[in-house]
Amino acid sequence: MVVCFPSTPKKLAMTIACFLSGAAIIAVGVHLSYLNVEPQRARTLARDNFVRETLKKKHGYIPPMQVWSTAGNDPPQKA
Repeated sequence: MVVCFPSTPKKLAMTIACFLSGAAIIAVGVHLSYLNVEPQRARTLARDNFVRETLKKKHGYIPPMQVWSTAGNDPPQKA
């Protein structure tokens, strides 16, 4: 295990190497996370539209925001 306070040049090099390898792993994870955002957003939007269309066909459901916008009223504000 690498000591927090390096007393020799070898321990200092090990500390720096461990820090850089950890930072690289985190950077790769962040990159892969941002790489997959758009496909996830598209799937979520498609699923949302599917559920709304299904509810509209079966039960005549209209989302509340759409009802308010067609009636010309402002939606109620959250307290």
